[in-house]
Amino acid sequence: MAEHVEAAPALHVQKQIIQTQIGKAMVKGQTWFLIDCKWFKNFKRFVGLDEAWDTFGVPDDHPGPIDNSSLFSDEEHGIIRESLIDELDYVLVPTESWNLLVDWYGTVNSRTAISRQVIEYGVFVKHYKVEVYLLQLRLCKDFNLESETTQKFSKGDTIGTIESVMKKIYRIPDDEETKIWSSFNTNSFEELTKRENTAQDVGLFHNQLVVIETRSENGSWIRQAKRTYQASSTVSSVTDKSSTAGPSNIITARFSPYSYPSESRAAPGLCGLCNLGNTCFMNSVLQCMSNCPPITKYFLNEEHLNELNADNPLGMSGEIAKAFGELIQTMWSGRHSYTMPHNFKLQVGRYAPQFSGYQQHDSQELLTFLLDGLHEDLNRIKKKPYIELQDSSGRPDKEVAREAWDNYRKRNDSIIVDFFHGLLKSTVVCPDCSKVSITFDPFCYLSLPLPTKKERTLEVLLFHFDPSQKPTHYTVIVPKKGGYITDLVENVGSLSGLPTDNLIVTLVIRSHFHKFFASNDSLEKIDEKDLINIYEMPIQSDTHVIVPVCLWQPEARHGFSHNQLFGDPLLIAAPRKGCTYDVLYQLVLHKLQRYLRVPDDNSSWWNTKMNGDASSVEDLPADENDKSCSDSSDCNGEAMQRKLFSFYLISSNPGSGYEVEKIHNDGNPLQFPKYMGQSFVAAKWTREAHEQFYDKSIDDTEDDMSTRNDQQALKLKDCIELYTTREKLGADDAWYCPTCKKHQQATKKFDLWSLPKILIIHLKRFVYNRYRREKVDRTVLYPMRGLNMSEFVLNKTHPEAMYDLIGVCNHFGGLGGGHYTASCQNQNDQKWYLFDDNSVSELSEHAVVSSAAYVLFYMRRNSYDEKMELN
Repeated sequence: MAEHVEAAPALHVQKQIIQTQIGKAMVKGQTWFLIDCKWFKNFKRFVGLDEAWDTFGVPDDHPGPIDNSSLFSDEEHGIIRESLIDELDYVLVPTESWNLLVDWYGTVNSRTAISRQVIEYGVFVKHYKVEVYLLQLRLCKDFNLESETTQKFSKGDTIGTIESVMKKIYRIPDDEETKIWSSFNTNSFEELTKRENTAQDVGLFHNQLVVIETRSENGSWIRQAKRTYQASSTVSSVTDKSSTAGPSNIITARFSPYSYPSESRAAPGLCGLCNLGNTCFMNSVLQCMSNCPPITKYFLNEEHLNELNADNPLGMSGEIAKAFGELIQTMWSGRHSYTMPHNFKLQVGRYAPQFSGYQQHDSQELLTFLLDGLHEDLNRIKKKPYIELQDSSGRPDKEVAREAWDNYRKRNDSIIVDFFHGLLKSTVVCPDCSKVSITFDPFCYLSLPLPTKKERTLEVLLFHFDPSQKPTHYTVIVPKKGGYITDLVENVGSLSGLPTDNLIVTLVIRSHFHKFFASNDSLEKIDEKDLINIYEMPIQSDTHVIVPVCLWQPEARHGFSHNQLFGDPLLIAAPRKGCTYDVLYQLVLHKLQRYLRVPDDNSSWWNTKMNGDASSVEDLPADENDKSCSDSSDCNGEAMQRKLFSFYLISSNPGSGYEVEKIHNDGNPLQFPKYMGQSFVAAKWTREAHEQFYDKSIDDTEDDMSTRNDQQALKLKDCIELYTTREKLGADDAWYCPTCKKHQQATKKFDLWSLPKILIIHLKRFVYNRYRREKVDRTVLYPMRGLNMSEFVLNKTHPEAMYDLIGVCNHFGGLGGGHYTASCQNQNDQKWYLFDDNSVSELSEHAVVSSAAYVLFYMRRNSYDEKMELN
């Protein structure tokens, strides 16, 4: 049942308190709590914190007790699901907010709370955020993998803390001298000598091996003994079981963040990158950059070492450029079929704390950081001059553009600017005074919007009134904005041929009805991930009532919980008069006929004497005169004819959680509440009955093939045209007019003035706004050869802008976890390859163009025709 709930203050008071608290900045060491995003969204609507919903004029339901069960993969042991996304799957609230929400609304059970600590990220740039996922490390003693175990640590834990934990695990006295080593592969270790450094400081990653070393019996260190052995040409493996025990079978090698066994050879450039823990977003970007010929040649010839600008205050002390250069050297050495970009990941985390840790990120955001970081680290301008910007003042575009580019190059001059930077023309017109402002701004990639439709699709499951028919799955097209449940019902009615008045739309969560939608409810309240069940039912009248029924298998020693429900919830048309217990039982049996294997009348099961079923609930009321007994707790162990299940009425009260009331089989007509609200009838099963007689096949639905929505593929030029279309600025993006002296919703237009030698095109597949977050999966058809951009270039003196594709960063999946890969053309053999983390495989050209394309890399013809030769 829900936890104890105190009287909550007025809704406007709740709104004010929580709004103030969640707006506070995080402080290192604080505890914050995760709350299911859907529950918190319902809470915000209920108290008026989410003003976007006020316009619909429909009162929102009480959110009920806090329910975080959707965030767990194993709720009993407190293990949360992998790849949860902030603001999509969960929200973070400080301790004081959590305590108040629990006091006001309660929780579904005592395991709901998910607390996490705020830690400090970054070395040079400090950043505070909640550590949702702890760092799991593999531990072993004295390089003996048979002693391996796993343990979770905070990224803020020091090496000294990790050492102390390992001493306890391996029963090493606290005062005994030990060494701590981190392993990067089977023959590369680094001693962690500074005990005050944190796991983040030294770059420990998910599932990395950490070794605690003790002195051998003669007082020597294993690693020291091994160093003399390493002078020989033989290199053995830690896992080499054929070697004799002792120091000679332990591998050591000079630490190298990218080293791997020399026998793993591959063609230059065809080197995979190991996933360090949700780092596929980084690997895909690195592979695309690695296959930009002029950039790779620049780093292979170590030209970057001569142009490092370590004193640039906008740079990263040259560390990003050096780490990227080291990685390129390894990837193109031809000595490794895969490598581990540990050092590069460490440097990125130091200067961009948002990428520290091991959660999934947006590859395009990392690419933006990388291009900017490499540019500033390699900026040939050591002292940037001050330049006063001038207005266009009606001068010719050519003159203003040349001035803007020259001024930019006076402060920015690097290999990145040479190949990746172009120039955009921006024209803004004031709607009142017609003031025209023209500026020319540099860019290093184009973020192209994808034309979106005014409709969206919803997946629904239609349950027919005739239970012998399989439920039918429909993909229904509904308005994206401004639509109502009426629109959904009309579409389903048209597709199914059923009267719309007979369709009831419900939101089902964990096998119970979370919400019954009214016809004027907004469709925008339905998320794509919601399970929408639609039931064909007769219209409720004076003769019958619609009764919601859920299937329930309780757990011993636990009160009612939605987690104990199973199967699809049912809607029963029960007669208002004369509906006895047995009548309701037969109606439910009828609805379940396709899933039941009812035992024969002569089966011994009907008369089995049960002396304590493990699934019974000890604290539920018993009735020794009840004819409906279906478990021992109801019948007090008496041997009598049994039903497959018995009935209870479950009521949800915001102030006291759930009330469980036994429905007695006394032969009298049942009295149903006039308004069911969040109440429902629970058909209580024993575990034995559930396992023996209920069988719901997972493919027990039919697909309506006519509703499959094959969205028309877009062309890349459609996206470019949309990018260069004039648009009116929104109220939040208003432009300050120097003539009117106020902000105006002006019109703005982008035009391409000059294009770079390597053109990066970012397809804006991820849409974020105050209403929803979604990914646009529409296929964009992009040419592999001969992308002619000349028609979009405003500058008539621009050289021919014909481009060929050299790389694609792909994203698969939705906004949750998802996975990134890269498709790149190797400049040595001109073949295409798929880079999927540490795996590299040849790719046919027709497979390069796909709906997963996210970032495109094009190189202009005749801009770089040198072969990949080293000086």
